[in-house]
Amino acid sequence: MSITEQIKTLTVTEFNLIANKDPYGSYDQRTREILWHIIHKLKDSHETHTDLERKLFYKFSQAQFGSLESKSKQVQFEVMRFRLSSNVKRSIKKIAYAFGILVLSGYILYTFVLGSGTRAQVEIVFNDGLNKVGLISNKGMKKIQQGLQMVTKKLKKSSEDKEELNKIMDQLILNNKTTENLKYILKQIYNDPKTRYIKMKDLNILKYDNKEIGRYKNDPKLWYVLGVVQQGIMRIFYEDEEVLQIRAIFGRMGEETPVGIYRIKNRSHKPTWYKKEEINGRIKVRAIPFGDPDHEIGHWWMGLEKLGNPVPGSYGIHGVNAGKVNEFYKKNFDWRNGSAGCPNIQEWYLHFLGKVLPIGTKVNIVAKDKWDNSLDLTQAASAT
Repeated sequence: MSITEQIKTLTVTEFNLIANKDPYGSYDQRTREILWHIIHKLKDSHETHTDLERKLFYKFSQAQFGSLESKSKQVQFEVMRFRLSSNVKRSIKKIAYAFGILVLSGYILYTFVLGSGTRAQVEIVFNDGLNKVGLISNKGMKKIQQGLQMVTKKLKKSSEDKEELNKIMDQLILNNKTTENLKYILKQIYNDPKTRYIKMKDLNILKYDNKEIGRYKNDPKLWYVLGVVQQGIMRIFYEDEEVLQIRAIFGRMGEETPVGIYRIKNRSHKPTWYKKEEINGRIKVRAIPFGDPDHEIGHWWMGLEKLGNPVPGSYGIHGVNAGKVNEFYKKNFDWRNGSAGCPNIQEWYLHFLGKVLPIGTKVNIVAKDKWDNSLDLTQAASAT
C-alpha cells in the first residue's frame, strides 16, 4: 500500500516533511512554522485520521521545537570544548611521557653513570641541605636514606614503573569527557546543513560551521569496534583510544547476535533491505528500497564478515526506520533484545561511523565486557 492510500488529512509532501522530524529538535523559523501548521491540521481533523496519521499526531502532540540559532551556538560551544578536551588529553600524555623519560634518565644517570662515592655525596648534600633549613632532623635523614634505598630497588623494576604510569594516564583520560562531548555533538549536528564530511585520499575530516571537529585516517588498522551484548553498548576505538561509547541493540532470544570477531566487508548508504517473509507457508525474500514505509534498517548498512568459523545468515551494523526511531527504542528499552541479530544503533552515530570507519575495520562482538563486574540483569531478575 502506498503512502497516498495511507493518509487522508495530509498531503504526501506534508507527510514526508514531518515524518522524519524530531518532536524536540531544533529548526529554523520557516521550518517551525510549517511543522506547526501540519500539527494543527492534524489536530483539527483528528476524527478522520488514518492509523498512520494518528500515530504521527500522538508523536507530535507534545512537540517543543527549538530554535536552530540557539542550537547552533550550543553546538559550537560543545565543539570548542571537545577540541580543547582532545588537546588537553594529548598534552597530558606528552607531559607524562616527558616526565617518565626525565625520571628514567635521572635514574640511569644516578645508578649507572655516577660512582658509588659520588652518589653518596649527592645524598649527603641533599639531606644536609634539608637539615640546614630545618625541614628534617638527623633521625629523619636516616629514615630518608633508608627510604631512598627502598625506592632505588623499586625503580630497578622499570616495567612496574611503566605500568604505574599507564594507570595514572588511564585515570586522567577516563576523567576527561571527550567521548561524551562527541556523542552530544554527533546527535546535534546530524542532518544539519552546516555539517560536512570531507573525504580525502587517506583521510576523513568532520567539520561543523567550517570548524574542524576531528580528522581520522582511512586505515582499518587504526580502528577497532567492540560490541558488548549484555550491556547493550558499542565502543569505538581510534589509535588505541576510545572515541565513542554508544547504546546498541543486539539480537533477541532465538535470534541472538553471534559473538566473535568480524570485519567490515562493505558499506552502503540508503541501502535496499532484503526482508524474509512467510507467504503461504513459504519463506520468501522481498527487496524493500530505501524510502519505502516498510524499510526498517536506516540510512546505512555496514556488512560484517565473520573471521574464523563462518555463521549462517547475513549480519551488519545498521539503524532503524527513521520515522519509528522513538517507538523502536522505547519498545527495546533494555538495549539487548530487539533486533533479528544485527547490531542496531541510532542514526546520528550510524551516520558518523558510516562516514569514517574504513572497510576492513575489526569488529569484536562479546557477551560481556571482562572489565565489568556488575551483576547480569537476567541474574538479578531471577534472584528477585
